[in-house]
Amino acid sequence: MIETDRVRVLAYRYAVQQLDRSAIDVDELAVLPLGVQDSPAGSALQSVRTRVPGAELPDSLTLAWSVRGSAHLHRVTDLPRLAAQLYPSSDADVVARLPVMRSVDAPLAVFGKTVTAMREHSLEPTDRGSLSAAVTRDVPEASAWCRGCESTHVFYSLYLQAGLAAGIRLARESGRLRITAAPQWHVPHKTTRLDALIRDSLRVLGPGSIADVAAYFGTSAAVLRPVWPTDLVEVSVGGKQSWFVPEETAALDSPASPRGVRLLPTGDPFLQARDRVQLLPNPVHRKALWRAVSSPGALLVDGEITGSWRAKKAGSKLDVAVTSFGRLTGATRAEVDAEAQQLAAVRGAKSAAVAFDSI
Repeated sequence: MIETDRVRVLAYRYAVQQLDRSAIDVDELAVLPLGVQDSPAGSALQSVRTRVPGAELPDSLTLAWSVRGSAHLHRVTDLPRLAAQLYPSSDADVVARLPVMRSVDAPLAVFGKTVTAMREHSLEPTDRGSLSAAVTRDVPEASAWCRGCESTHVFYSLYLQAGLAAGIRLARESGRLRITAAPQWHVPHKTTRLDALIRDSLRVLGPGSIADVAAYFGTSAAVLRPVWPTDLVEVSVGGKQSWFVPEETAALDSPASPRGVRLLPTGDPFLQARDRVQLLPNPVHRKALWRAVSSPGALLVDGEITGSWRAKKAGSKLDVAVTSFGRLTGATRAEVDAEAQQLAAVRGAKSAAVAFDSI
């Protein structure tokens, strides 16, 4: 067993996710095999520019509902493989990912029926509401009355998680979401190469337990355990049993010390592993960063989360409110300001004004 600690794990994650700005080409970013979450809308571009300042998104990338049904930025060429890997493996897997499906007979078959309906009704460009209404007519057994919408519609979580297998692509245009399906697409009917997806997650996020990886993908440890790769290396992270890919053990043993300030959006890959106690040991700080609704972004200083931030556009200016978990040096504040100016460009503002507070 390899012994390591949170400092080395976070330094490894910082380097492998190229927060050290070692990447040149956006299309080759190491986080793309898992995708870059675009929640809130537009934040995927910020995550990309945090790694490659000033970069534009190439046509080789697209948005799709993928991991946990959330919109993620992916390479177009990766999506067929990922759609098969994320396809549920059993009725139990469907229910683990979508607890609302407990009320449905034969959940896996209904998932497949939903995929078919999603594809059929998205071959021409459509919108979220129109597609939902069409799928609801085809899959009434997985639909229910929604008090918020005051209508009956297909389970929203099912709708989102069936999208990738249906070949659906997403585009944001003038604040609206346009939905269409890839014209050439093989609809998967079973999961394949889930072991490779597990490896990708450990490579990008660092060592994790079976439960950690299952939580990241929104399923259960019981579903992953039978397909868990047998050649992974056992790692103890501060006494916690974890697993890791053997080819990256040298990088984990002696990662470079992280340097620099980064303003990470809520959905940034660095924050997506389910090891939040390891990522931010102080429970008060965790409560401030991860909220049930409307979580702030994270202030990362030399690889450690040292605060949170929120931004609001006011005319041509972006107001950035930074709340630190302790004292920030003058040099750090200057770097925060520089990062905020880059954030302003992502948000379509000409400049940023930063206000500092602390807890």
